[in-house]
Amino acid sequence: GAATVTTVSSSAHYNSYPEGVRLTLESLNDKATYNRMEAYGQSKLANVLFALELAPRVQSKNILVNAVHPGAVNTALGRNLVPLVRATVGDSLADWLQSKVELAAWDPRDAALTQLYTAVSPKLKASKITGKYFHPIARETTPDPHTFNMTLRRGLWDLSTKFVNDASLSA
Repeated sequence: GAATVTTVSSSAHYNSYPEGVRLTLESLNDKATYNRMEAYGQSKLANVLFALELAPRVQSKNILVNAVHPGAVNTALGRNLVPLVRATVGDSLADWLQSKVELAAWDPRDAALTQLYTAVSPKLKASKITGKYFHPIARETTPDPHTFNMTLRRGLWDLSTKFVNDASLSA
């Protein structure tokens, strides 16, 4: 049967920099234009771009590659964001937001269902579904328009390859 690769991303990938992903070390490290939320979105967009670029590269080897957004998950990671939220919006609003997030967040076991679907679904494997993006629970969803930019996909792939090669040469 087919092997699978599941890349976990986030719906935050819809909120990246206007250019999507910055493709030079200088622009990645530019403090003057850094925005915390857009940088996080950029990192999640990079996850989706990676998956969609990898998919056609390995398809002939019977490897299926898809990206997923697990949804808001009630984990310690979310609870660790509380101090940042408090500092940004104040205690009262932070408490209110936290109560709403806890009501809406997925239990980790439920949140894992989309990843499991892309990893082991007989339907996905039989249909050879690859190069797609999924939201909970196992719903194929259209990703951000930047993900259809082949120049951006290849540029990120090339930049990542360069970083890996440079790191291995210096090791």
